[in-house]
Amino acid sequence: MRAFQSVLLAAVVVSCGCTVVSSAELTEQELDAIRRASGAYVQAWLANDAEAVMATFVPEPVLSPPRMPVLEGQEAAQSFWWPEGSAPTTVTRFETEVAEVGGSGHVGFVRGTFVLEFEYEGASYTNLGTYLHLLEETQDAGWRISHHFWNDFPRE
Repeated sequence: MRAFQSVLLAAVVVSCGCTVVSSAELTEQELDAIRRASGAYVQAWLANDAEAVMATFVPEPVLSPPRMPVLEGQEAAQSFWWPEGSAPTTVTRFETEVAEVGGSGHVGFVRGTFVLEFEYEGASYTNLGTYLHLLEETQDAGWRISHHFWNDFPRE
């Protein structure tokens, strides 16, 4: 498991151009803070609060939606989730099961599965899938999501 975490962290550092200041393992308190930061994302969606959702991210987040090009930046994220002129989406259920939390220095990650139910234009939808949050510890706002990857399971 530690080998996986080390490889994942190295991939994150290389892909985002970050440098890890410390290779020290994170404390339980830091891991809990990472877990809470990822959980705040879910809670913001359940509140149907776009501003709160965006506040869980760093200023220039990277989103990797399934079967789509990568989206970079706050504007791209907002346009993806809340396109101008479109009907509102109402999240009615959002549950995650955390499988792993880890990191090193100022970089952390949360990996798990999710169930998302929402209503859009009078219809109800359910998505099941996996997710990976990469987080950065910021000086002014604590842990924030820098990269959000998710994949929906195939529909039956």
